[in-house]
Amino acid sequence: MTGSRSGGHPRAPGRRRALAALTVLLVTAACGQKAGVGDPEQAVGPDSGAPAATVTTVGAGDQDLPADSAVPSDTAASATTLPRTGSAAGASRSGSGTAATGPAQPSATGGAAAHPTTSTSGPAARAERAAAAQPTPAAGQSADPRDREGVTDKEIVIGMHAPITGAAPVPQDSVDKAKDLYFRFLAERGGIFGRNVRVVFRDDQFNPSRAVAVCREMVEQEHAFMLVGIGTDQIISCARYASQVGVPYFAMGGSESAVTGLKTYFGLSQSFPQQAPMVAQMVKKEGKTRVGVVVINTPNYDDTFNSLVAGAKGAGLTVVRADRISKQASQSEVLAEVNNLRTAGAEAVLVFVAPVTFLNLAHAAQSQAYAPLWTGPGMSNGLNLVAEFGCPSIAGARFLSPFPQVDVIDRFDADYKPTYRKHNKGEEPDDLGLAVWGMEKTLHQFLKAVGPDLGRAALIRTLQSGQEFASNIFPPLRYAPGKPYGSSQSHLLEADCSKRQYRTLATFASSF
Repeated sequence: MTGSRSGGHPRAPGRRRALAALTVLLVTAACGQKAGVGDPEQAVGPDSGAPAATVTTVGAGDQDLPADSAVPSDTAASATTLPRTGSAAGASRSGSGTAATGPAQPSATGGAAAHPTTSTSGPAARAERAAAAQPTPAAGQSADPRDREGVTDKEIVIGMHAPITGAAPVPQDSVDKAKDLYFRFLAERGGIFGRNVRVVFRDDQFNPSRAVAVCREMVEQEHAFMLVGIGTDQIISCARYASQVGVPYFAMGGSESAVTGLKTYFGLSQSFPQQAPMVAQMVKKEGKTRVGVVVINTPNYDDTFNSLVAGAKGAGLTVVRADRISKQASQSEVLAEVNNLRTAGAEAVLVFVAPVTFLNLAHAAQSQAYAPLWTGPGMSNGLNLVAEFGCPSIAGARFLSPFPQVDVIDRFDADYKPTYRKHNKGEEPDDLGLAVWGMEKTLHQFLKAVGPDLGRAALIRTLQSGQEFASNIFPPLRYAPGKPYGSSQSHLLEADCSKRQYRTLATFASSF
């Protein structure tokens, strides 16, 4: 991890500013101010890009996109948000160059002729020109002209959205250095059947309505072939839109009930309800018998809450307290929750909350001389940045993760560290970069399995064919129709406060 305390590498200025931002937030929260809001999945951000694998980025203030009135905005970003770090705040407003595209070819349905217009500019004209540039469908491909949108002879366009503003204090300099790193690595080796990947990124501002708007923009204006989301409620909102327009959508973790019936949604790791029994098994193995459960109070995670309670009871544990906590939990709410957990005698607390809320809970517990085993599903609370802020309050905390920590990655992928150093002026790789690397390596497995005649329908058929996809970073995936979560394994991480980092305790585990 760049700037880790154990590696002897000085922190980058952006990381120092991120640490200062969260320190100020925690101090003001302790004085009775409202705590910040964090998202359970980390964000990816823009970069200067490379000629072969580039990123086009629009920041939060670049355009006034309409919100989808059909999507509730109950989880809109708090007025108290964390600033982006370093020069990346400005960088998120600008895009890098555009990857080269192949020669234009007529579309299967006649392109512009199918939708006559006299305009030479604007969304309609851009859509017609993009349709004309798509390769003609091969035998077996869908006749839908949108099926191969975002795919040319030279390029595949992938749209990503994440909460750069209004969410967790993720240092954007870290994600800038990694968000297309794997695709740059791949481009140096010929790409995917001669095609390179161009990533288009949008900040969804931690707001479901904004997420729908930016996903619509990436599909209808940028012609993204597929979408990838990182977040909570905004993932579900965008996934519903993607399903309506037939665009494949991918995300890490998440709820199960909220995506039921979405034909184009695929989870890149276990759902949170899937992880609940594993968390309970691990707690029991550690000799804890009395547990508390604390989960974000949003309807999209009702099944996560219920699964954690049921998993604990199924493992023979006694649930002494089960509660929901606000996404924008005030310090008084945090203090009251910790006091209730301590009074109830919870030896372990199963949490699914945002990183800032988790840190506030852990620090409040330490101030009350209360040290439970903090644990839970997900990913973001198992990041090294959380350990750096949270130690010693979170010592021994254990979280499941879709990827192992940097301490063991060479055993599973020897390319990540040298590639990170090569493209980032010798800096040491971190776990945020590893998360994105693993995600993109998994997407590569999907695209490669389809073959050169790439289309959305062919991709979905391939994913649902029953074959296994293994990146050797994320656990193997095997989907089926109506079963969008194809993984049965996770990695287990533990907070090592002697190094203020997480270490890997178990890899590719299906039970404990």
